[in-house]
Amino acid sequence: MIKSVVSWISVKVGWNYSIDSAVRNAVMRVLTDDKFLGKEQVKNLEKEYCGYFGRKYAIAVSSATAGLHCAVLASNIGPGDEVIAPPNTDWAILYCILYAGATPVFCDVEDETMNIDPSMIVKTVTSKTKAILAVSTAGHPADFDPIMELARKHNLKVIHDAAQSLGAKYKGEYSDNCGDITVTSFNNHKHISSGHVGIISTDNEDLAKTIYMFADAGESLGKDPDPIQSYINPTHQYAETYGFRYRPSELHCAMARVQLKKFIRGPLNPEKRRQVAAYYTKLLNNRLPEIRTPIEKEWAYHTFLRYIIRVKENRNNLFKHLKRKNITTFIHYAAPLHTYQVFTNRWGSQIGRFPVTEKLAQEVLTLPSGGTLTRKQLDYVINSVAEFSK
Repeated sequence: MIKSVVSWISVKVGWNYSIDSAVRNAVMRVLTDDKFLGKEQVKNLEKEYCGYFGRKYAIAVSSATAGLHCAVLASNIGPGDEVIAPPNTDWAILYCILYAGATPVFCDVEDETMNIDPSMIVKTVTSKTKAILAVSTAGHPADFDPIMELARKHNLKVIHDAAQSLGAKYKGEYSDNCGDITVTSFNNHKHISSGHVGIISTDNEDLAKTIYMFADAGESLGKDPDPIQSYINPTHQYAETYGFRYRPSELHCAMARVQLKKFIRGPLNPEKRRQVAAYYTKLLNNRLPEIRTPIEKEWAYHTFLRYIIRVKENRNNLFKHLKRKNITTFIHYAAPLHTYQVFTNRWGSQIGRFPVTEKLAQEVLTLPSGGTLTRKQLDYVINSVAEFSK
């Protein structure tokens, strides 16, 4: 039985970025070795990511947004093309498609998983469709078998936004390997929060080469520029196409490497978050059956980057109440992408077309869910929610 909250208790419950002495020492080694302008940490992070998750190729970039942009370009998507995507996610999904001059076509999501609904995708496919952008929301993988089957039937690329689902599993295998291209994030409020690092991964060598060129200012994968030839022979070019300065810094990659080890075995391991989620679910279901807790499909391994509850009434007031209690909460997402002004200005209003997404926007609330949270902190959160419900 959890003890009731008393007035003298003072608990702060927020996000832990796991910036400890090991991370600080890794950064200082890069600085003191005077190698912070090289690529050693970047390349090692790519190798370690592939070694852990089993992908053949990984390209580190400065953010998942940059990674999605490269993935869209590498899929040969441009003006006049369409990309199917869910509307209940971060605006990076919308922007990466618009950057390429293509058009986002939204598809509603499943009520339980909050991921794109495979049964609805086929209704949005047209002759202009070039790709499906599937997001694994909050740590629960999307249902990839029907998505991939549909994509192969219509000759579409599947780009997997795994920014929130590092280490999740789909039918026993890492969902990081699902899709033609996977993009994950090591930025703020992710499983690994090293700042300004994303990873693009694929098993397709041609895609990997193309992605690398877009990410590294047009340079070829595995080729180092020849500065002498560049000076004495103006026609000598090592850039095969235009590209962007999307590669991450050595400092951020050094941080990410340390945290990746903690993710594999340590305080950032998803099992820690799963234990937190199980505790939340058990006690919330027992005490507050009117609050809907997250589900985990039988084929999924949920990593619970976000523990998202559903509150049908007074969600906004509960959010304010928890904030007053010094509890960091989020609303993922309060505004569906199809309601953004940047979208409606160009294509008009689509309000009412995606009822599940719009219902989620009114109900979802993300509770603190880090694996380092103590039992005292979790009890404080649960009691604070119960206090409001009374």
